[in-house]
Amino acid sequence: MKNLSVFSIQCSVFSILLGLSLTACDPNNPDDEQIVDSNEYAYIQQKSPKRGVSFSWQMDADFDLLGPAVSWSYNWANTYASSQESKYQQYGIQYVPMCWNNNYSASNIAAYYSAHSGQQNYLLGYNEPNLTDQANMTPTQAAEKWADVVALAKNSNARLISPAMNWGTLPGYSNGVQWLQEFFTKVNPNDIYGIAVHIYMNSAKAALGDLQRYKVFGKPLWLTEFCAWDGTSSSAAQVQFMTQCLNALEQDPDLERYAWFIPRGGYATEAEPYMSLLTKTNPPVLTERGVVFVNMSSFDKEAVYPCGKRIPAEHYRACSVDESYSSPLIAICTDASGILQIDGLALNQWMDYQIKVLKGVKHFQIRYSATRDSEITIYRIDSNGNETALQTVTMPTTGGKSNWTTLAVDFTPEAGTQVLRLKCTKGLPRINWFKLN
Repeated sequence: MKNLSVFSIQCSVFSILLGLSLTACDPNNPDDEQIVDSNEYAYIQQKSPKRGVSFSWQMDADFDLLGPAVSWSYNWANTYASSQESKYQQYGIQYVPMCWNNNYSASNIAAYYSAHSGQQNYLLGYNEPNLTDQANMTPTQAAEKWADVVALAKNSNARLISPAMNWGTLPGYSNGVQWLQEFFTKVNPNDIYGIAVHIYMNSAKAALGDLQRYKVFGKPLWLTEFCAWDGTSSSAAQVQFMTQCLNALEQDPDLERYAWFIPRGGYATEAEPYMSLLTKTNPPVLTERGVVFVNMSSFDKEAVYPCGKRIPAEHYRACSVDESYSSPLIAICTDASGILQIDGLALNQWMDYQIKVLKGVKHFQIRYSATRDSEITIYRIDSNGNETALQTVTMPTTGGKSNWTTLAVDFTPEAGTQVLRLKCTKGLPRINWFKLN
């Protein structure tokens, strides 16, 4: 009888322990997780598959500085130095060969494809044929040997990109769209996967508006050279152009890839047009434009931010872009910590973040500066993009652009992974980070 009682007690204890084990903390259940407050920034975005550079890499340090953000590159040539192979592999950068004109090495291009057959390869067509100092071809001249380019791509299962068009100097063909339309009457458009475009207008509105013209062909767009050029009189102006363009390009479903011109070239680093991403020093460092290009949002839709850590405001998954291509401005952070900042969130501009909201969330903290009284409203965004207002946060002026303060307000949203939107509903706040704790 005694042994039976002991056995019964043991069974009861085992049942309790088993029950506890079955209801133990589930890491996928937001009700069970604990919030660990930290001053650490949650830099968790993966790099954008769209982001690239038009550049002949010159040293390992170039890869080390740009590689964390760059997914592809080309150098207007048929291949690259074999000594650079390890760096391409280290940073997962895809090289894309080009047939600059009819003088190219088909064997070198084929050899590259053979050595990299485990990926989807691409081939860039002629370089600016409607410019007399570039490939310099009429549509008829370009079509004469285009079949050889098509064969080279097909034989290697590479997707072929059209000749890269710009506003040109070739008589009768200044308009790149017009050149391509005529070219497509002389070749098989079905052989061409995407349309390459070069744009050097000095405002995002003009540049992105010009890009829209090439959607008439109904093919993926590749913006293979771009930056602001004539009249770009400061680094700040180039940064504004860059951020406005990238905000739009990353969210344009018709734009498949883009490449900044140029990380380093035969131009003064800090003089008009201020487009260099790297200095000419040895070792090189990132310029102001380079810091922004490397650290700006990649619009990573898979990134899920945790509670308790600082969410960098510049690493949104989506942002507003209006009809004039105006969007949240980005700049190097002037606060004591952080890399970039939202450099002025204008009225009705917004940014989205995917966050795993835990049950214990009680506060919303935001690090900001403002030259006038401002406010943001926090919304929950459903799968259809509809907004549900959760809370408005009043942000009193801090007295200056570089006068930063941290504001905390009560905030108790529902638990679960969700997209939260920060929208400016008054003023012009600058934002470094925010967090839920």
